Amino acid sequence: MTDVVLALDLGTGGGKAALVDADARVVRSTFVPYPTSYPAPGRHEQRPEDWWAAVVRSCRDLLDADAGRHRVTAVGLSGHSLAMVPVGADGSALLDSVPIWSDTRGEAAAAAHFAAGGEDEWYTTTGNGFPRGMYTVFKAGWLRAEHPDLAARTTRLLGSKDWVNARLTGVECTDPSYASGSGAYDLRARTMSADLLARFDVPARWWPEVVASTTVIGTVTAEAAAATGLPAGVPVVAGGVDNSCMALGAGLDRAGAAYLSLGSSNWVTVAGPDPVLDPVTRPFVFDHVLPGLYISALSTFGGGSSLQWLATLLGRGDDIDALLDEAAAAPVGANGLTCVPTLAGGTVAEGGPAVRGAFLGLDLGHSHGDLARALIEGIGFSLADAAATMLAAVPAHPAGERPAVTATGGGARGRLMLQVLADLLDRPLARPDAAQHAAALGAGALALLGIGAWSDTAPLREARREALRVDPRPDLADAYALPRLRFDAARDAIRRHAAATSTPDDHRI
Repeated sequence: MTDVVLALDLGTGGGKAALVDADARVVRSTFVPYPTSYPAPGRHEQRPEDWWAAVVRSCRDLLDADAGRHRVTAVGLSGHSLAMVPVGADGSALLDSVPIWSDTRGEAAAAAHFAAGGEDEWYTTTGNGFPRGMYTVFKAGWLRAEHPDLAARTTRLLGSKDWVNARLTGVECTDPSYASGSGAYDLRARTMSADLLARFDVPARWWPEVVASTTVIGTVTAEAAAATGLPAGVPVVAGGVDNSCMALGAGLDRAGAAYLSLGSSNWVTVAGPDPVLDPVTRPFVFDHVLPGLYISALSTFGGGSSLQWLATLLGRGDDIDALLDEAAAAPVGANGLTCVPTLAGGTVAEGGPAVRGAFLGLDLGHSHGDLARALIEGIGFSLADAAATMLAAVPAHPAGERPAVTATGGGARGRLMLQVLADLLDRPLARPDAAQHAAALGAGALALLGIGAWSDTAPLREARREALRVDPRPDLADAYALPRLRFDAARDAIRRHAAATSTPDDHRI
């Protein structure tokens, strides 16, 4: 029987459970989806009980399939960011459905607070570069304004993985990486800011204790063991926010490393000893799960979710690989079709939550492949802009070479997305063989570090293997020039339209 750790990865679309061994290999994994509901504009909700049900089912499925071949020695969690679970004195969730990261119900509280200015100062203190209404401290303002009875009973506000940790151990705490997405965390001081909490009039007692991501916070209780099939008494580490766990699993364990995440939304991330901050483009920054480092990123919300929407709309939801083959057969520029992929709203740099996407130049001759190609190129143009800012923070290779950028997530499965991005970034892209498990690998690494099975992250680096490497094609630079001009013009027009037609309380995303 070989020792492993159990990594739980709570993503936007579902929960993954993976067994990770001491050689940084995912030896077995399973995935359980859970739904997101959209009860009103700006409201993106999930049920914490669905998270727990996914944890229970994935653990049982995983352990049953493993049939006792491995012994679980620790548990580590990664969880999607900016979720807000108000809990009462007994630890139970006070809302059946809670806002997740993409929910913007905090915008009214944020707008009221920043009516007199100060938003740039808040951003440079916190690094919170998503649209402001997404951040937990402003969602807490919504809770106090809309549900004062529940607010009066609230003892803690927990994030996704912290709520599950509490179900596993009975201990309520968080780690620096998740706390740094609260809207009230001082990045440089690496602590919750008493000044910001006072300014936002949110009780300091609502925020759980912040401990290191590798801290063993407790052990699996008898009740949790009975539900999940895990042995009672197994240590549980604090874990981290998905962005930081994914960064660790993708190889960002030292300054200067970079990766592309290609999932429901997409982002370009770099690790460094200092946060990358810019009040104009608004990179978002999280404390890393490793001490002494930050991860800084720029994103586009139009990613895998937009591609899945298109495939479903075209009746190709179960045939998406064939649709991508058709897109690969279409020429650069998609036969004159342009797509701005901000179908789920935009980042601050893309025009904010009110901005929407578009296909422009449609005619009767366009095919499904052209539509998919235009969408992928639109994602590529958006990410190329983000990469121009973020990769400038990565030191050049001593020999003048530009090392490959790691690509992870579901969007890294297909060659077309990687090829378009390599062409537009003019950088090689490499998909590791564990590209679908980056967050789980990061959470597993934290568990191995937390129990002393690892002394550093060298096993992660030693285990990395390239499954696919795609080189840029400089000869296509001219072919992309006109499609790029069309994209820039379309995106600018959409931004202007959103600015002209949205109202201050338009929270849609």
